[in-house]
Amino acid sequence: MTHSGFSSIRTVFQERFGGEPRLFQSPGRINVIGEHTDYNGGYVLPAGIDLCCRVRIAPTKEARSSLIAHDLGETFEFEATALPDACPPWAAYILGVIHSMAHRGKSVGNFNAVFTADIPIGAGLSSSAALESVFACAFNELFQFHFSNMELTRIAQQAENEYVGLQCGIMDMFASIHAKKDQALLLDCRSLDFHYVPLNMQQYVILLLDTGIKHELASSEYNVRRQECEAVVEHFNRLGHSLVSLRDLTLPLLKTQRPVLDPILFARARHVVGENQRVLDLKRLVRHADWKSAGQLMYASHQSLRNDYSVSCPELDVLVETVQPINGVMGARMMGGGFGGCTINIVEQSHVDHLLETVNTVYQSKYGILPKSYIAHTGDGACAI
Repeated sequence: MTHSGFSSIRTVFQERFGGEPRLFQSPGRINVIGEHTDYNGGYVLPAGIDLCCRVRIAPTKEARSSLIAHDLGETFEFEATALPDACPPWAAYILGVIHSMAHRGKSVGNFNAVFTADIPIGAGLSSSAALESVFACAFNELFQFHFSNMELTRIAQQAENEYVGLQCGIMDMFASIHAKKDQALLLDCRSLDFHYVPLNMQQYVILLLDTGIKHELASSEYNVRRQECEAVVEHFNRLGHSLVSLRDLTLPLLKTQRPVLDPILFARARHVVGENQRVLDLKRLVRHADWKSAGQLMYASHQSLRNDYSVSCPELDVLVETVQPINGVMGARMMGGGFGGCTINIVEQSHVDHLLETVNTVYQSKYGILPKSYIAHTGDGACAI
């Protein structure tokens, strides 16, 4: 995909500030499987993609920093060592990174920056994590902080948790910073141990279908789900079990409490326990390029997210149900926090056109719009270019 902003941000920078800025980029991410497991200390299987956020940036001796959000046509100025109380929503992700670095004793100096992205906002592809990650990478190099990639990941997560206020797990930032082309990441979100899993796609492609919808429930319900999961952990710990998170819960142990546990809490826990196992099972299948069996786990994941975790929505369900009977479709599920965004589909390349024709007809008849579609190619993590 060609994005006009990528070529123009250098021109915008030079016209506004002069000089020769450095260029950094960080990818969006897909998640093959492992949804709502990261903040429960579980497993995920994400990968970076070739949709990314790019920034042209240089230090300045001026008394204030200038940020230009090229795609929005907005500019924000501030003092990097005295962060303002109010800022545009998009700027909070960047100020959060500065704030997190300050907590580690590193002071970001004033700078000028112009950034752009071709990651669709609200599609569940982690545009916010890419924005945090690209600035974390840029500040780290420009000001020679020498943070490791692991620490940059924590910095980006802290920015979103403490400064933006969304209690997300670490998966999105981890993938955006550690991604490698043609590889997925099997990440243990408790220990942060990880290894790369080759994505041997053969005749298959990763097709993303974007509902074009993001329901307002997304952020508030995300935090509610975290509280519900913590309530289950507290329940078992009151019984004498030593659970740190739902990662420590087994399905047989969970079933012992079905008669007394709130049905909603039971369902939430059942999703997390089952999803963790699906991640580990799918990883083994991907290693052998058994996409047919892997696809069945993706369908099971969607059913669990819809029925037990209650984070799907009619638009996502229609997309999954429409593609399931189509020849050449191995698997599909909702991806991301839920209530809108994308589905991820594993499809034989030769069947993509037919799938899109079918999906477009069904979706437009129901919702009056066409879903956007992207064939996702894997990409590398945050880096200087």
